[in-house]
Amino acid sequence: MYLVEAFPVPTPADAERLLADLWQLTSGRGLGLFLLGIANRVMLGVTAAHSGVEEAVASIIADQCGGAVEPGWMVPAMVDAATELAAVNLVPTDRHIAVESRTFGWQRSDPLRGTFLALINAPPSMLVGVSISLRALPDLAFVLSVGVFAVGPSAVTQVARVASTFGGTGIRLRRPILQRRAAQRMVRGVLRRPASVHRIEVVALFWHPPYGSDLDLQTNASGGSSPIGYLGPGRLS
Repeated sequence: MYLVEAFPVPTPADAERLLADLWQLTSGRGLGLFLLGIANRVMLGVTAAHSGVEEAVASIIADQCGGAVEPGWMVPAMVDAATELAAVNLVPTDRHIAVESRTFGWQRSDPLRGTFLALINAPPSMLVGVSISLRALPDLAFVLSVGVFAVGPSAVTQVARVASTFGGTGIRLRRPILQRRAAQRMVRGVLRRPASVHRIEVVALFWHPPYGSDLDLQTNASGGSSPIGYLGPGRLS
Protein backbone atom coordinates (compact mmCIF):
# COMPACT_ATOMS: atom_id res chain seq x y z
CA MET A 1 0.00 0.00 0.00
CA TYR A 2 1.03 3.58 -0.73
CA LEU A 3 -0.29 6.79 0.81
CA VAL A 4 -0.53 10.20 -0.85
CA GLU A 5 -1.23 13.49 0.88
CA ALA A 6 -4.79 14.62 0.15
CA PHE A 7 -4.19 17.92 -1.60
CA PRO A 8 -7.20 19.19 -3.58
CA VAL A 9 -7.85 19.04 -7.30
CA PRO A 10 -9.48 22.11 -8.90
CA THR A 11 -12.83 20.70 -10.11
CA PRO A 12 -15.02 17.57 -10.10
CA ALA A 13 -14.09 17.05 -13.76
CA ASP A 14 -10.45 16.64 -12.70
CA ALA A 15 -11.47 13.95 -10.22
CA GLU A 16 -13.34 12.05 -12.94
CA ARG A 17 -10.38 12.45 -15.30
CA LEU A 18 -8.12 10.96 -12.61
CA LEU A 19 -10.37 7.92 -12.29
CA ALA A 20 -10.44 7.55 -16.08
CA ASP A 21 -6.63 7.49 -16.03
CA LEU A 22 -6.70 4.78 -13.35
CA TRP A 23 -9.28 2.82 -15.37
CA GLN A 24 -6.94 2.88 -18.39
CA LEU A 25 -3.90 1.91 -16.32
CA THR A 26 -5.39 -1.00 -14.39
CA SER A 27 -6.92 -2.68 -17.47
CA GLY A 28 -8.96 -5.36 -15.70
CA ARG A 29 -6.67 -5.71 -12.68
CA GLY A 30 -7.97 -5.31 -9.14
CA LEU A 31 -7.38 -1.98 -7.42
CA GLY A 32 -8.06 -0.63 -3.95
CA LEU A 33 -8.45 3.09 -3.25
CA PHE A 34 -8.76 4.63 0.21
CA LEU A 35 -9.63 7.78 2.11
CA LEU A 36 -7.87 7.50 5.46
CA GLY A 37 -8.08 9.58 8.61
CA ILE A 38 -4.79 9.24 10.52
CA ALA A 39 -3.78 11.58 13.38
CA ASN A 40 -5.97 14.47 12.19
CA ARG A 41 -4.72 14.08 8.62
CA VAL A 42 -6.55 12.80 5.56
CA MET A 43 -4.53 10.60 3.22
CA LEU A 44 -5.36 9.00 -0.10
CA GLY A 45 -4.36 5.34 -0.25
CA VAL A 46 -3.85 2.80 -3.01
CA THR A 47 -3.19 -0.93 -3.05
CA ALA A 48 -3.00 -3.53 -5.82
CA ALA A 49 -1.90 -7.14 -6.12
CA HIS A 50 0.60 -6.18 -8.85
CA SER A 51 3.37 -4.08 -7.30
CA GLY A 52 4.09 -2.27 -10.58
CA VAL A 53 0.44 -1.23 -10.98
CA GLU A 54 0.31 -0.16 -7.32
CA GLU A 55 3.35 2.09 -7.69
CA ALA A 56 2.15 3.55 -10.99
CA VAL A 57 -1.31 4.37 -9.60
CA ALA A 58 0.22 6.07 -6.56
CA SER A 59 2.44 8.14 -8.85
CA ILE A 60 -0.50 9.21 -11.04
CA ILE A 61 -2.51 10.28 -7.97
CA ALA A 62 0.49 12.19 -6.62
CA ASP A 63 1.02 13.90 -9.98
CA GLN A 64 -2.62 15.04 -10.09
CA CYS A 65 -2.82 16.11 -6.44
CA GLY A 66 0.69 17.44 -5.89
CA GLY A 67 1.22 15.26 -2.80
CA ALA A 68 4.15 13.07 -1.81
CA VAL A 69 4.00 9.26 -2.01
CA GLU A 70 4.64 7.45 1.27
CA PRO A 71 4.72 3.72 2.13
CA GLY A 72 1.53 2.60 3.82
CA TRP A 73 2.43 -0.88 5.07
CA MET A 74 1.39 0.14 8.60
CA VAL A 75 -2.33 0.37 7.66
CA PRO A 76 -2.96 -3.39 7.11
CA ALA A 77 -0.61 -4.11 10.03
CA MET A 78 -2.75 -1.95 12.33
CA VAL A 79 -5.91 -3.75 11.21
CA ASP A 80 -4.33 -7.19 11.70
CA ALA A 81 -3.12 -6.30 15.21
CA ALA A 82 -6.21 -4.39 16.35
CA THR A 83 -7.99 -5.45 19.54
CA GLU A 84 -11.01 -3.29 18.72
CA LEU A 85 -12.28 -2.67 15.19
CA ALA A 86 -15.48 -2.29 13.21
CA ALA A 87 -16.50 -2.46 9.55
CA VAL A 88 -19.60 -1.93 7.42
CA ASN A 89 -20.30 -2.42 3.71
CA LEU A 90 -21.93 0.39 1.73
CA VAL A 91 -24.15 -0.52 -1.23
CA PRO A 92 -24.67 2.35 -3.74
CA THR A 93 -28.38 3.10 -4.14
CA ASP A 94 -30.05 5.60 -6.46
CA ARG A 95 -31.93 8.20 -4.38
CA HIS A 96 -33.88 9.45 -7.45
CA ILE A 97 -32.90 13.03 -6.64
CA ALA A 98 -33.45 15.48 -9.51
CA VAL A 99 -30.22 17.47 -9.83
CA GLU A 100 -28.17 19.07 -12.57
CA SER A 101 -26.04 15.96 -13.07
CA ARG A 102 -27.11 12.69 -14.68
CA THR A 103 -25.47 10.72 -11.89
CA PHE A 104 -27.21 10.31 -8.56
CA GLY A 105 -26.22 12.30 -5.47
CA TRP A 106 -26.17 15.92 -4.40
CA GLN A 107 -23.91 17.36 -7.06
CA ARG A 108 -24.22 21.02 -6.13
CA SER A 109 -21.48 20.54 -3.53
CA ASP A 110 -18.62 18.12 -2.92
CA PRO A 111 -20.38 14.81 -2.10
CA LEU A 112 -17.41 13.81 0.09
CA ARG A 113 -17.14 17.08 2.02
CA GLY A 114 -18.78 15.58 5.11
CA THR A 115 -16.64 12.46 4.77
CA PHE A 116 -13.41 14.47 4.75
CA LEU A 117 -14.58 16.43 7.81
CA ALA A 118 -15.44 13.21 9.67
CA LEU A 119 -12.04 11.70 8.83
CA ILE A 120 -10.02 14.78 9.76
CA ASN A 121 -11.89 15.13 13.07
CA ALA A 122 -11.56 11.46 14.06
CA PRO A 123 -9.70 10.89 17.37
CA PRO A 124 -5.91 11.04 16.80
CA SER A 125 -5.46 7.60 18.37
CA MET A 126 -7.66 5.95 15.73
CA LEU A 127 -7.37 4.80 12.14
CA VAL A 128 -10.58 5.40 10.18
CA GLY A 129 -10.93 4.72 6.48
CA VAL A 130 -13.17 4.40 3.45
CA SER A 131 -12.24 1.50 1.17
CA ILE A 132 -13.14 1.39 -2.54
CA SER A 133 -12.37 -1.94 -4.24
CA LEU A 134 -12.44 -1.79 -8.04
CA ARG A 135 -11.95 -3.85 -11.17
CA ALA A 136 -12.04 -2.12 -14.56
CA LEU A 137 -14.66 -3.11 -17.14
CA PRO A 138 -15.22 -1.88 -20.72
CA ASP A 139 -16.80 1.53 -21.41
CA LEU A 140 -15.19 3.38 -18.46
CA ALA A 141 -16.95 1.19 -15.92
CA PHE A 142 -15.82 -0.52 -12.71
CA VAL A 143 -17.07 -3.36 -10.58
CA LEU A 144 -17.28 -1.58 -7.24
CA SER A 145 -17.55 -2.49 -3.57
CA VAL A 146 -17.40 0.17 -0.85
CA GLY A 147 -16.75 -0.17 2.86
CA VAL A 148 -15.88 1.82 5.97
CA PHE A 149 -13.61 0.51 8.73
CA ALA A 150 -12.14 1.84 11.96
CA VAL A 151 -9.47 0.66 14.39
CA GLY A 152 -9.23 1.76 18.01
CA PRO A 153 -11.51 2.86 20.85
CA SER A 154 -15.10 3.70 19.83
CA ALA A 155 -14.52 2.05 16.44
CA VAL A 156 -18.24 1.31 16.01
CA THR A 157 -19.13 4.97 16.61
CA GLN A 158 -16.56 6.23 14.12
CA VAL A 159 -17.69 3.78 11.43
CA ALA A 160 -21.29 4.93 11.86
CA ARG A 161 -20.18 8.58 11.75
CA VAL A 162 -18.28 8.21 8.47
CA ALA A 163 -20.86 5.93 6.84
CA SER A 164 -23.63 8.43 7.59
CA THR A 165 -21.88 11.06 5.45
CA PHE A 166 -22.78 9.03 2.33
CA GLY A 167 -26.51 9.34 2.98
CA GLY A 168 -26.99 12.11 0.44
CA THR A 169 -24.99 10.25 -2.19
CA GLY A 170 -27.15 7.17 -1.80
CA ILE A 171 -26.14 3.99 0.06
CA ARG A 172 -27.57 1.07 1.98
CA LEU A 173 -25.64 -0.30 4.96
CA ARG A 174 -24.79 -3.97 5.42
CA ARG A 175 -22.94 -5.01 8.54
CA PRO A 176 -20.71 -8.06 7.93
CA ILE A 177 -20.88 -10.83 10.53
CA LEU A 178 -17.10 -11.38 10.49
CA GLN A 179 -15.92 -7.86 11.26
CA ARG A 180 -12.18 -8.53 11.35
CA ARG A 181 -12.22 -10.52 8.12
CA ALA A 182 -14.21 -7.78 6.40
CA ALA A 183 -11.81 -5.05 7.58
CA GLN A 184 -8.79 -7.09 6.46
CA ARG A 185 -10.30 -7.58 3.01
CA MET A 186 -11.08 -3.86 2.79
CA VAL A 187 -7.50 -2.74 3.48
CA ARG A 188 -6.21 -5.21 0.89
CA GLY A 189 -8.57 -3.93 -1.81
CA VAL A 190 -10.42 -7.22 -2.25
CA LEU A 191 -13.82 -7.07 -3.99
CA ARG A 192 -16.59 -8.14 -1.62
CA ARG A 193 -20.26 -8.97 -1.86
CA PRO A 194 -22.41 -7.11 -2.60
CA ALA A 195 -20.59 -5.55 -5.58
CA SER A 196 -22.16 -3.48 -8.35
CA VAL A 197 -21.16 -2.02 -11.73
CA HIS A 198 -20.90 1.76 -12.21
CA ARG A 199 -19.27 4.22 -14.59
CA ILE A 200 -16.52 6.50 -13.36
CA GLU A 201 -18.95 9.41 -12.83
CA VAL A 202 -20.63 7.42 -10.06
CA VAL A 203 -17.40 5.94 -8.70
CA ALA A 204 -16.12 9.51 -8.31
CA LEU A 205 -18.95 10.18 -5.85
CA PHE A 206 -17.36 7.69 -3.45
CA TRP A 207 -13.65 8.41 -3.97
CA HIS A 208 -11.85 11.54 -5.11
CA PRO A 209 -9.34 14.04 -3.74
CA PRO A 210 -10.85 17.12 -2.08
CA TYR A 211 -12.03 19.87 -4.41
CA GLY A 212 -10.22 23.20 -4.47
CA SER A 213 -13.35 25.01 -3.22
CA ASP A 214 -13.23 23.28 0.18
CA LEU A 215 -11.67 26.20 2.04
CA ASP A 216 -12.77 25.05 5.47
CA LEU A 217 -10.92 21.74 5.10
CA GLN A 218 -7.57 23.48 5.36
CA THR A 219 -7.52 23.38 9.15
CA ASN A 220 -8.15 20.35 11.30
CA ALA A 221 -9.95 20.02 14.59
CA SER A 222 -6.89 21.07 16.59
CA GLY A 223 -6.46 24.27 14.57
CA GLY A 224 -3.28 23.20 12.79
CA SER A 225 -2.60 22.81 9.10
CA SER A 226 -3.74 19.62 7.45
CA PRO A 227 -2.61 17.97 4.19
CA ILE A 228 -5.88 19.18 2.68
CA GLY A 229 -4.64 22.44 1.26
CA TYR A 230 -3.22 23.80 -1.96
CA LEU A 231 0.29 25.16 -2.36
CA GLY A 232 1.56 26.79 -5.50
CA PRO A 233 0.34 29.11 -8.24
CA GLY A 234 -3.43 29.30 -8.51
CA ARG A 235 -3.98 27.06 -5.50
CA LEU A 236 -5.37 27.58 -2.03
CA SER A 237 -2.81 28.60 0.56
